[in-house]
Amino acid sequence: MNLSSQNLVFGFCTSKGYEVQTLILIRSLHEFGGTLSEMAVWALYPEDLPFDPSFVKTLLDLDVSLKPFQIDESISHFPFAMKSIAAAHAEKLAEKEDFLLAWHDRTGVILNAPTAFNLPDGKVIGFRPTDIANIGAPYGKPLPPFWEAVCEHCDLRAEQMKKITTVIDQKDLFLYVNAGLLVVRPQNGILRDWADHLISLYDLPVFHRYYKENYAYAIFMHQVALTAAVIKNTSPEERIILPDDYLFSVDNFFDYPDHLRPATLEDVTTGRFHDFFALENWEEMIIAGDALRNWFKEQLKSGPYWPKTE
Repeated sequence: MNLSSQNLVFGFCTSKGYEVQTLILIRSLHEFGGTLSEMAVWALYPEDLPFDPSFVKTLLDLDVSLKPFQIDESISHFPFAMKSIAAAHAEKLAEKEDFLLAWHDRTGVILNAPTAFNLPDGKVIGFRPTDIANIGAPYGKPLPPFWEAVCEHCDLRAEQMKKITTVIDQKDLFLYVNAGLLVVRPQNGILRDWADHLISLYDLPVFHRYYKENYAYAIFMHQVALTAAVIKNTSPEERIILPDDYLFSVDNFFDYPDHLRPATLEDVTTGRFHDFFALENWEEMIIAGDALRNWFKEQLKSGPYWPKTE
């Protein structure tokens, strides 16, 4: 396997207000990314929400390429639509430049060289299972009505949805792809089809009642659209599940089964945070050595991890 960073680009979606998260992700790659610490980095942001000039300079000093994208107002406030639209734009750019694209959640961290980003020959996408079942369809049972509607509108069949096992609660589901980390060969157009599926699905009347019954259906509709795009554009043989130490959920450290829980965060390759840094005692809670704990403290001196709401 070629472990060079020359044909890889690391991309993510960000916007004004999320500067601290953005810098932690980028600086962690540079600090801990080992042989891949110098891979190209693209920060995708909505063009109508530009960063302050001082922050742009900070990113440019870190060799980050800023890539603006457009998003229609009608979908811009739907959960995670911005990430999907940005991913589609990044994929288009990556195809032009002949890059393999590693697309990671902004709320992430790189703690070791992510060598699995170099997909093996014959694989066109790498991804992780979801942490828990959530709105996923239990495998081996009839599809729930929500998923039947998805299949009808996406022209899918249940037999195309191979089994996948969630990470934390260890549930067997029909294929349900985690959107937090995707490595793709852009020529296949998977991420562009992801955005197209989300645009076509999100506002259909049939799904509005599910959003009203349980807002989780809206929150995770982007992963439903992604799953449809993966099925439509790849065969099972072209997919690969990335290693267990990728996209590790730091907030859920002790929820993982024993055989999947690392000894410390230093054993994780890529991770992500939810509300962890909002905890007043996060320094006591983090399972990491002093050096890594102090590194996070240093990064958080510039402001809170999540922007303050009015």
